[in-house]
Amino acid sequence: MSAKQYKKLGCMDVDPKGGCAFEVRAETDGEIMRLVADHGKMVHKMTAIPPEMAAKVKAAIKTVTVNV
Repeated sequence: MSAKQYKKLGCMDVDPKGGCAFEVRAETDGEIMRLVADHGKMVHKMTAIPPEMAAKVKAAIKTVTVNV
């Protein structure tokens, strides 16, 4: 097994009171932002991510190590 680093984010990381259990892992911050934007549109009916929400999302992205 080898270890690989990923970026990780969940809705609860951005809004703990929101009740959404969505979590995603990706290789880059950009990929996380794209996946979060897709999730926001499909699940939370957001037409766009406002700048203040994008800043909260970026600040909440964590780097995790996964054994692959």
